[in-house]
Amino acid sequence: MEPRELAQNLRRRLNDHTVDIELMAREALDVFAAAGSPARVRWLTLELDGYGTAVHRARLPEVLGVPDGDRLAVHVPAYRAQNGRIVEAGELTGRSFQHFFVESLHELSAAAQQVRQGASGELRLDFGPDIPNHPATLVFPADTFDRIMLGFRAVLHLELGSLAT
Repeated sequence: MEPRELAQNLRRRLNDHTVDIELMAREALDVFAAAGSPARVRWLTLELDGYGTAVHRARLPEVLGVPDGDRLAVHVPAYRAQNGRIVEAGELTGRSFQHFFVESLHELSAAAQQVRQGASGELRLDFGPDIPNHPATLVFPADTFDRIMLGFRAVLHLELGSLAT
């Protein structure tokens, strides 16, 4: 099959939330590689492997290999950067902080499932004091990981659309 047909097929399958999103991302990576889209290959590689410290060393457009304002450079932080509430000395401060989640799709998916099985209405994450200009502890809504995964799915759908038409 041609990349266009593969992209159309993947887009249809994205609507089935029981399909493993990691598997879909790997298939999409192959489709973008076959279509000669290195920025989309880089994006999906980062999604699958995690962003690690890449986003701390360079701006996201540079990490993705796209120009400023590219829709991918706009969409990725729209789902990966989530607002948390800052905790200091064990108490919520009322201030918020936007945290960019760098974990792989596998880690995020596993975390979403784990949080869904818990009973808490919020998610407390300890980052430690070692990250410069970053709070040590943040509290997020319990559906944070689900929102990241849904955002990824939506952006993958859009990006596949660039090949499917």
